[in-house]
Amino acid sequence: MSRTGSWLELESDPGLFTLLVHEYGAEGVQVDEVYDINKEIKGPVYGFIFLFKWIEERRARRKPGNENFVEDPEVINSMFFAHQSIHNSCATHALLSILMNIQGVNIGPTLKRIKHFTDGMDPESKGYVIGNLPKLAHIHNSYAKPERQKLPEKLSKSEAGITCKSAIDTFHFVSYVPINGRLFELDGLKPFPIDHGPWQSNEEWTDHFRRIIAERLGMNIGAPYQDIRFNLMAVVRDEIESAKRKLIILVDHRAAVLHKLFSLTKDEDLIASVSKLPLPDLNELVKYEIPS
Repeated sequence: MSRTGSWLELESDPGLFTLLVHEYGAEGVQVDEVYDINKEIKGPVYGFIFLFKWIEERRARRKPGNENFVEDPEVINSMFFAHQSIHNSCATHALLSILMNIQGVNIGPTLKRIKHFTDGMDPESKGYVIGNLPKLAHIHNSYAKPERQKLPEKLSKSEAGITCKSAIDTFHFVSYVPINGRLFELDGLKPFPIDHGPWQSNEEWTDHFRRIIAERLGMNIGAPYQDIRFNLMAVVRDEIESAKRKLIILVDHRAAVLHKLFSLTKDEDLIASVSKLPLPDLNELVKYEIPS
């Protein structure tokens, strides 16, 4: 039983997930919708969030043997993987599963404290911590849509973390994350992480992911997918923050050019005209490539 009260349902909206990222205090990260899995995504991709319709055969945590579960405690402890026991919390779990496994990104003081506090805990204990942190529940519910129906009084362990839209339409969020050269599927309703293996040396991890998700959707054999109600989002670098960094680099380049110009000419009109040249705005810098 959670001490934080009910968690409400979240929509699969990249703007909403980006707001969650900012509320956590993470910097330099945003969430984008993926409309075409075959289209290359520019810039670094930190992970994918996949929303799919939950079907009856997935209602229970499947036993090891049916999927390529990772049971080695050392491997599990090398990543952040938490079980999910709170109703409607799968969106937060999916996002945290990516943010807590990103290298080289400032995830902010809140997530850093959670990561430090849960270090060495098993997945069930980590899930208990997430489900009982009032701050995470408050952030989650701040962006949730109003609850339409009363929650069931009793939930089975497998149903506890599912996002329920109705008795017929039930959806669930999971994450795909590259960790130590291998692609993992992190689903809080599964007992262990699922290892989808390494990607080839001549490809990006996102290429391997495309094959895995295409197989899951039946696209690799040309079979029509039976239910088109799924959604895919990518956790990527924040383009505004990237543009700001590019602007700083351009300002430095400009200062170096002016300094060199001053040393080569005494033409004050030329120097004045060059000094007044405008820098591109942030919208242009998003597309600008800084030369090496």
